[in-house]
Amino acid sequence: MHTCVIYNIYTFDNYWEHPLKRKTAELLSLAEEYHTELSNHPILSQYWSELSLILKGSVARGNPDRYSDIDLVLFCEERSYQEITEAYCKQGLIQRKDGIFLPLGQWAGHYNLETLSKLMSYFKKPDYPQVWEYQNVIVMHDPHRQFQQLVDSLSSDLLIDPLPSIKKQYLDIQLTLDWLRHPLKRGDCVSSAIHCTKLLQSFCRISYLLDGKCYPHDKWLFAYLGTTRFGKRERAHIKTYATTIANTVAKHKELECYPQYSDAAALVEKLGVFINKYHGNQPWISEWYLYV
Repeated sequence: MHTCVIYNIYTFDNYWEHPLKRKTAELLSLAEEYHTELSNHPILSQYWSELSLILKGSVARGNPDRYSDIDLVLFCEERSYQEITEAYCKQGLIQRKDGIFLPLGQWAGHYNLETLSKLMSYFKKPDYPQVWEYQNVIVMHDPHRQFQQLVDSLSSDLLIDPLPSIKKQYLDIQLTLDWLRHPLKRGDCVSSAIHCTKLLQSFCRISYLLDGKCYPHDKWLFAYLGTTRFGKRERAHIKTYATTIANTVAKHKELECYPQYSDAAALVEKLGVFINKYHGNQPWISEWYLYV
């Protein structure tokens, strides 16, 4: 059974050893400029030794495009979080007291403040997309290694046994597929599309879980699918299913006549074979209806 946790945290210095596209280099350089500005901020500078600053998003992962911006996050303990937020409010820099979110320059990006306990909650929940975000960052400032150590320790145990999460996702897929039959036969195009989209999302998500990995937010869910074993193998099939969703839905046909159903059922069958092969024979694969 594949149970290792894969995550990637870079430091700003050693990141430059990797080949970078010009866009990446430009944005990383700009991120370092904002790093310097934040360290000299009249409020943040007073807490700088307590703060961790990380760069996340496509710039940190090394695949930015024309739509990418700089996404910086500052982490600190709860006491500092409250004091910094109150100081920002007093100086008229923000109006809300539930955190800080401010643009960088002319919206070249933004920065926000979060607590280390909030970071911990993403892992405890677990909130897989948020965890994925913070497992793929550049650490720009972390004097006490509080961010680094927290992510390291929480990641090591998060998906050491991915089978419960795989089971939950698989049963959700089977249940959604079962519910899909009714809107299809009734010719309900909108309801059918909603169910099909959920299936598409679930096929992508479970691909990561099968490798003991967290899955990204939906906007990156398909883009990184090729980094997973099942996703790499079935990427073309999943992509085809995305176009199948838009097919016309006529009333009162047999289920096998609807590609929205038959194509998804074929993927489910492949999924079951994959799970049994790499995670042992599971009774809930063939008798899923007894477990939902």
